[in-house]
Amino acid sequence: MTPMVQDGCGQFLPPRVVAMIESTMGAGLDAFGSDPIPVIGRPPDVGGLALAAIRLDRGSLVSARNEWLAELRPVVTNMHADLLFSTFGAYELARVTQPDGESAWGPVFFFFGDASTWNDPADPRVVRLGEDDLAEVDYKRFWHCYYGEAHDGYGLIQDGELVALAAVIPYGEGVEEIGMDVMPEARGHGIGRAVVGAAGTAIIERGNLALATTSPWNVPSARTLRSAGFRYSYSQMMAFDAFDGAFPMPAQPLGRPYPGARMVNYYPAWAMNQDVEPRPDM
Repeated sequence: MTPMVQDGCGQFLPPRVVAMIESTMGAGLDAFGSDPIPVIGRPPDVGGLALAAIRLDRGSLVSARNEWLAELRPVVTNMHADLLFSTFGAYELARVTQPDGESAWGPVFFFFGDASTWNDPADPRVVRLGEDDLAEVDYKRFWHCYYGEAHDGYGLIQDGELVALAAVIPYGEGVEEIGMDVMPEARGHGIGRAVVGAAGTAIIERGNLALATTSPWNVPSARTLRSAGFRYSYSQMMAFDAFDGAFPMPAQPLGRPYPGARMVNYYPAWAMNQDVEPRPDM
């Protein structure tokens, strides 16, 4: 089946995205299925992930270390994709991966943009940051911005302080990824959209595909990416070595449905997860 770039609300799957999926999974799109979701061995030369699961409109696929397959298959075989690609799914995958020191995480939304989707009304407030500027960034505040890895960056400065940064790293052949942070005091004024737009425009002008990821609970991030012209391509679950094998807990949902909407904790404090430890590096 020839991969297509779908219009409307369909998944955005240009050839470079398909190639990235196949590289991530170590298998072609014909390996994806739905009932049951296939679980395949992960070639040893594929990426840095111990497990990856991707969900497409056509079906899903789990690719994992060979030694996990016997335990994973009963978990995944009896699970609908709605459950696997959720916080519940991360917990269930972690039952297999975490005893070996690999933390499960997801789902993560993967968005891509190219010249056919991009929507960047260049914002004059944005400045390009050179290597020396990026080296001076406080990465405990801008922690999504690839400390020591970024080769390009676009920031917005207010009153002499950096309040927003979109940093760029190479992801794969013909693909560059954007990581972005906006300081809490500056949110809600289109600043994230401005720096992401500048970074994406630079990537596309280089002839590459722009990539950005976010989690379902990060509503402001997903809104920013969509407004800049990123199109949704797929959801991914993964397992990787983080925090000495501890399970990484997701955040509460961020943002509001609309400006001024009241937000109230549905559950009392005693019903929150009492087992969560502070992040050790923050």
